Amino acid sequence: MKSQIRAVLLVFVFVVSGAVLAGCMRPVKDAAVKGDLSESEPATTEEPVESERPNLSMAKALKALPPSPYLLGPEDVVEIIVFRHPDLRMQTRVGSEGKISYYLIGDVDAEGLSLSELKVRIEKALSKYIRTPQVVVRLVEARSHKIYALGEVENPGVYRMRSNYTLVEAISAAGGITSDAYLSGAYVVRDGQILLVNFYELIEKGNTEENIPMMPDDVIYIPDNRDQQVFVLGEVNKQAAIPMREEMTLFEAIAEAGGFTRDARKDSIVVMRGNFSEPEVMLVNADAIRFGENMLLQEGDIVYVASSTFANVERIAKRITTILSPFLSVARGIIFTDAAQDVLDGKQTELVVGD
Repeated sequence: MKSQIRAVLLVFVFVVSGAVLAGCMRPVKDAAVKGDLSESEPATTEEPVESERPNLSMAKALKALPPSPYLLGPEDVVEIIVFRHPDLRMQTRVGSEGKISYYLIGDVDAEGLSLSELKVRIEKALSKYIRTPQVVVRLVEARSHKIYALGEVENPGVYRMRSNYTLVEAISAAGGITSDAYLSGAYVVRDGQILLVNFYELIEKGNTEENIPMMPDDVIYIPDNRDQQVFVLGEVNKQAAIPMREEMTLFEAIAEAGGFTRDARKDSIVVMRGNFSEPEVMLVNADAIRFGENMLLQEGDIVYVASSTFANVERIAKRITTILSPFLSVARGIIFTDAAQDVLDGKQTELVVGD
């Protein structure tokens, strides 16, 4: 069941992204083949992409964004300090109705406010009793914001998020990755969009450039490396996730997907391999392959049979979040554990760890 869920998830993602990824294409030169494909010519008139692995990682752009202020919510604990009035120093918790209770002024709406906004609100209320009050509001415990660590982490579940939380800290909170983690296929979902981050570089090589800041309600998903498949999409009669066999060839995979449609461009078959954020993308011209020759696929390969060719890597990088935005509409019913779904639906608010 788990492998079927993963297959449906990945097929959906790449149905909407496969056509545009054809813009990363290069002729096949280094792939394992039966025969020689090195003379296959790309069917596009555009200049070939110089880099064999276009970098689609969004980490650099995400880290360059200005930090968002922490917005208070139920269960958060704050400390209020009034300059020259030590007797008014107090720690208080945001209640379930989004209010705090504070000495002279009673209940104050706090939910959805930043610390600076709450400070202004308290100063205004205190001004009835103190001339020009100077207030400091400090976050003591961040308990309202949550993130979701799912898939191949030791303890999948829902975790409370501290301020300035990073991807590495979130994975560590979930106990780290399992031995079955498929890092090349891992990603973060935020506001219904997939964020391409190079988990392999981050975790295996310690590249902190990929250590993006987390936001409330982010979903970290790490698939497993067992029961790997190849995915055949685009202009085939049955887009499918196909179980990987030893020495499976390109044409065997296409045949299992029902063969080409009438609109298929056999000179524009794109094979994407490797990390989502730094894919190796190859263009195969099936019409140029001589009888008895074929290309060997590898686990996790995505085969896209194009009906037309697209633009270059720069265009893909600019559009990638828009391309993948429909993901969350099905992800809620596919990748979330029951516990995570309950929290999203408001049925549960406490910290949940595990399945």
